[in-house]
Amino acid sequence: MMPKLRTFNRRMDSFPANTRATTTVQIVVTLALCGLLAGCQTTPGGVRSTADSGADRCAFLPERPMPSWVSGLPDMKDYVGVGQAGPSESPEQQIRAAEDRARGSLAAGISVKIHEQLLQNICEGSCTAEEQSKILLKAESKTKHTLKGVEIKERWLDRGSCMVWVLATLSRDKVELRRAMMFNLSPPSIEMAGLLVGHLEKVLREDFAVVPADARLEGCATDSATSACQDRANTIFGAITVSLEKEPMDGQFRQRNFRVKGSLRFQDRLLSSFDVPCKARAEARAEVQTIDRAAAEACRDKVQKTMKKDLEMMD
Repeated sequence: MMPKLRTFNRRMDSFPANTRATTTVQIVVTLALCGLLAGCQTTPGGVRSTADSGADRCAFLPERPMPSWVSGLPDMKDYVGVGQAGPSESPEQQIRAAEDRARGSLAAGISVKIHEQLLQNICEGSCTAEEQSKILLKAESKTKHTLKGVEIKERWLDRGSCMVWVLATLSRDKVELRRAMMFNLSPPSIEMAGLLVGHLEKVLREDFAVVPADARLEGCATDSATSACQDRANTIFGAITVSLEKEPMDGQFRQRNFRVKGSLRFQDRLLSSFDVPCKARAEARAEVQTIDRAAAEACRDKVQKTMKKDLEMMD
């Protein structure tokens, strides 16, 4: 080493003073720029560009050509969302951020669809301000629940910008409201049963699209595992049977005691079952229909508590 140093010194000494100063300044400036601007770095193999280092940092996903969905949403029957995220503290955080933004992109369209369905279902053409407020909150809740079914289809890393892109999809079947079909299996003489079915259908409309009962599918309300029922895989089948147990009168008042039995089935599952007594009382001169209307409301209040609790556990 020492001979080389002496040779170097001799060469420097051989320059005029002003040339030596200029050369020294050039060396110092070059080293300073290299260090401060990180334009190059010394390694065991010599000097390399930070461009190589950046490429290493942006290689945590397989390299492939840019997918078409990055420049425009694909034409799919499913709901689609695209999200992107720039460099973060770690590749995992960057990927997670892009996935969250893809779900957020999906959420906007899904929320509108769910809100429209609930408005049509619950209000049937007209809503009060209070009803609209409740529907908006319910739509937000159902949107959050629905987004749990989102599938991350693809991820792509743009190595030039180190940007992660994510494609997320959600089946339209998971956004469309499930259908509900209620059957009245009570004797025709029990007119209260028809009133009760109407009440329960209104309760179901808060979460499902209630459709008219199809007599050909009546058996699905008691055995939903048959092939005809399985073809309606998105439909909940419900049934109630109402019986008049007692009709006591004490001269001044008249009372009608009912018992309501029923269930809700979905595919091959029993979602809910109930067996409740209910009654209504009025003056002896009151019409039977008046008493039955009050009894139907009393029965509804009891049945819906069980139904709602069981339906919350459906998914």
